[in-house]
Amino acid sequence: MHNCSPEARACLALQSLPGLGDVAVRTLIETHGSAEAALAAITRTVGTDTHTLALASAARHVADAERVGAGVVSMQDAHYPARLRELRDAPPVLFARGTLESATPPAVAIVGTRNASGYGVRVAKAIAAACVRAGISVVSGLARGIDAAAHEAALAQGGRTVAVLGTGIDMTYPRGHRLLQERIAHDGLVLSEQVPGDAGHAGTFPRRNRLIAALADVTVVVEAGEGSGALITADHALELGRTVACVPNAIDIASARGSNRLLKDHAEPILSPDDVLMLLDMSPAPAHGPALDGVSARCWDAVQRGARVPEDIAQATDLTVREVTAVLALLEIDGLITFDASGRVCPTLSGS
Repeated sequence: MHNCSPEARACLALQSLPGLGDVAVRTLIETHGSAEAALAAITRTVGTDTHTLALASAARHVADAERVGAGVVSMQDAHYPARLRELRDAPPVLFARGTLESATPPAVAIVGTRNASGYGVRVAKAIAAACVRAGISVVSGLARGIDAAAHEAALAQGGRTVAVLGTGIDMTYPRGHRLLQERIAHDGLVLSEQVPGDAGHAGTFPRRNRLIAALADVTVVVEAGEGSGALITADHALELGRTVACVPNAIDIASARGSNRLLKDHAEPILSPDDVLMLLDMSPAPAHGPALDGVSARCWDAVQRGARVPEDIAQATDLTVREVTAVLALLEIDGLITFDASGRVCPTLSGS
């Protein structure tokens, strides 16, 4: 991660001044040519004491970020994600953990409800896996349900993924996603516009959705109820002139009413993971099975031929049920299978 530049420190100082939001800070920077020049100009108005307090506040935020291994990136820095500059209210400063190159296009946002159905989780994983295999970064918000499924599948495939937080970079919400957040920071990118220590509130989570939409070429709403934050992400994507796509779902479940309505209004229908790639004018990945060997390949072949319970897979592979169960657990982690409510094996769309 890059060191904090003087411009980033000046941006943080400007943001700490009363009455200066993102748009006002950006306007000041554009007017004066740099954040440092803007801060110097304001000092003549607010006085040196306020200037000193603002710099002290900025220093605290930088130190807090560095304690968790995060960098601070200003809009003037070359490695600031370029697409975010298209937002009128782009964050003047971002806190980042991981590799900023993970936010490089092409990218697809995969979003949806926290209360996802098994179908929604399965499809989110399939789309994420197809994207990263094609070299596309997966962007989401680290929430439960669809977001987590997308991140996990991207990581399982060794691909790029970006998590945009509604809290400070040193916080985890939900708390159960601490390990997932650490894995993304290690292998991908975690971003936040909130200062370290900010636990987030009702407004910060919907607000971060504009960043998710801006980073992506296509926003895919997998499953979303009425009023879902995923629909806010879709609205931001439309405002930016980006493509919005949606996965069809049953008409009688509450968790899909919002996403189904998107289909009726304007969204592109996603009938297979390859449809997402085609929206990016990219060729679908070759229809080969996953690269497995040994007992994993034998179990996968049995599943592909219709075996749905460990006993049947064991019989087809000459393995013990215990050995099969261990292999199935790994296949599930890789996003190749899921289990239905009765414990039967279901191959995912990405593996079929």
